[in-house]
Amino acid sequence: MGIVRREDEMARALAGIEKLQQRAAAVGITGNREYNPLAHRPRLHNLLTVSEAITRAAIERKESRGGHFRDDYPNKDASYATFNTVVGKGRDGRMQLRRQALAPMPEHLKAVIEEMK
Repeated sequence: MGIVRREDEMARALAGIEKLQQRAAAVGITGNREYNPLAHRPRLHNLLTVSEAITRAAIERKESRGGHFRDDYPNKDASYATFNTVVGKGRDGRMQLRRQALAPMPEHLKAVIEEMK
């Protein structure tokens, strides 16, 4: 995911990641590990898992804030400052997202943020 994001582009990226995951699952390893780049298959699986998590969380975030700019949602949405998006595996093994509420910000920190506006 780049800095400037749009839902249609992220959906295409997610579809591409899913295709790569299917291809990676079929990769086999033979021969000596030292000379076989496919010996890094577990790393490939991890990289694709992280890529999927980032993409799904980016699609879920329908606002622009800080370094995360949604071209299709250019404004801040105050409700997104009240939770974190948590990504994890469900019982079926598929990735699931949930919103976890944040503790209220202490007043002294709110004052600092207001001063910076």
